[in-house]
Order: sequence, then C-alpha cells, then structure tokens
Amino acid sequence: MGKGSIGPTDESVVAELGDRSSLWTDLVGCIASRYDHEPVMLREGKDQTWTIRYRKGGKTLVTLYPGKGGFVVLVVLGKDEVAKAKAVRLSKRVKGTFETAKQFHDGRWLWVRPSTKADIESITTLLAVKKRPKQP
Repeated sequence: MGKGSIGPTDESVVAELGDRSSLWTDLVGCIASRYDHEPVMLREGKDQTWTIRYRKGGKTLVTLYPGKGGFVVLVVLGKDEVAKAKAVRLSKRVKGTFETAKQFHDGRWLWVRPSTKADIESITTLLAVKKRPKQP
C-alpha cells in the first residue's frame, strides 16, 4: 500500500479475498497504471475495518473495502459526472447499482461488489468519467 502504511500487506489482502482476488488485482493494477493517486490504508467505521482510499490533491478517486471472500468499491459521482455516466456502457450489476443509487443534490454514491471482469471494466469506465486517466 502507500508508503508508511500500517495494516495488512498486499499479500494478506489478496489471500483474504479468495476467488475474487484476481478482480482485486485487476482493479488495483488499472488504478496504479492510469492514475497518480497514492493508495492510503485507513481504518473506518464502527468496526474499524481496513479501507484503501485513492486520493490526490484532497479529492478521492475511489475507496476500496476488502473483506473475506470479496470486496466493495465506492465511487462517488458528482452531479455533472452522473449525467456523463448515463451515456456510458456498464455491466448489468454496475448499471443496476447506478440506477438504484439515491440521487443527492450533488451526485450519487455507488457501492459496488464486483463479481466479474465486466464489473471491473465498468468501474474503471466510471473512474474515467470521474477523472481522465493519464496517457500511456
């Protein structure tokens, strides 16, 4: 994880994810190759579970919540980003999450539990709507 992070190692997180570990590896690798956001490991919530937040310049790109047998991805889209996201192609699961997410005055919070590569591709598409990836 990020420099100076205290918490589980990358290897222990991947081991905990079980059969979803390849999806995690794909998503984390995509974020690392396309964005300059440093992953920061934090403890959050009442139960103090580990989360990994990708932030840069005070803005969060995405937050990942690893757990036993899977993980959850939180993508927060602003109002303008919601309008753009309506025009992109998404997997059935991610599209359903997008359509059922509550519309707040300033955007939507999408909590996605990916289960397929198509879900990961959809999440990376939403991240590209949120922040343009760097050019290779």
